[in-house]
Amino acid sequence: MNSPIPAFPPSFVSKWTIMRNALNSLVGARQNNIRFGLMHFPSDNNCGVSAGTIQVPVDLGQAPEVMSYFGGNSANGNTPAHLGLGSALTYYNSIPVNPEGRFVLFATDGEPNCAGGVPDASSATETVAAVTALASAGIKTYVLGFGGGFTDDSVLRNSAIAGGVPRAGNTPYYVANDAAQLDAVLSQIAGGLIIPSCSYALASPPPDPDLVAVSLNGNLVPRSTQHTDGWDYHPDANTITFFGSYCQQIMAGATGQVSFAYGCPGPVID
Repeated sequence: MNSPIPAFPPSFVSKWTIMRNALNSLVGARQNNIRFGLMHFPSDNNCGVSAGTIQVPVDLGQAPEVMSYFGGNSANGNTPAHLGLGSALTYYNSIPVNPEGRFVLFATDGEPNCAGGVPDASSATETVAAVTALASAGIKTYVLGFGGGFTDDSVLRNSAIAGGVPRAGNTPYYVANDAAQLDAVLSQIAGGLIIPSCSYALASPPPDPDLVAVSLNGNLVPRSTQHTDGWDYHPDANTITFFGSYCQQIMAGATGQVSFAYGCPGPVID
């Protein structure tokens, strides 16, 4: 992680710096929607991992803690992936189960190489087994190969399949070989964890609920007071809820932008 990503022209920014910046940005943007935690391995600059030890506990609002950890630590050592994944399982078993789902992002720039705690001894089989154990406990694992440092990607492929959330296409694990790709991949994974809702809380009540224009992806949506196909305002909860085909679009992830404009009448249906 301390070396730059192989590229031409060459870059002098380390993979650690790119990953750190990307994760800080992701957690900062999503910390109110996703319960983030952070586990960094190895813990001893070699092949060691402290079982069940996590650097940032899983919770909402963890961006300051994640940023603080990255600010005071750097990458070093080998890749005891199987021990890190096993430690994640131990930690998850120590906290209440989140009914919305539990997930691990296994991100690595190199092949696992700490079988039996010995540096440079392949631990591919142990790594896939650790991902399988997580899946058996109801914890899905996203696998991310970062930085292009893989001569044999079979462990990533097998781990991604065993993890239960493989990437669509011929390559079942996620791939990022520069900063832009990493940001895009992390956003894609995070977006898949957030369950879409057809109800939106408003920052303030509209002065006149009859003078509100609502649009999805720039297209006006009719108000449906009968809750059939459109939107309606709920003053007691100060929310706007979509119904029918519009709700289906949102739940399917086909909607990228939802807009509300006060003081503008929109189309109305019964």
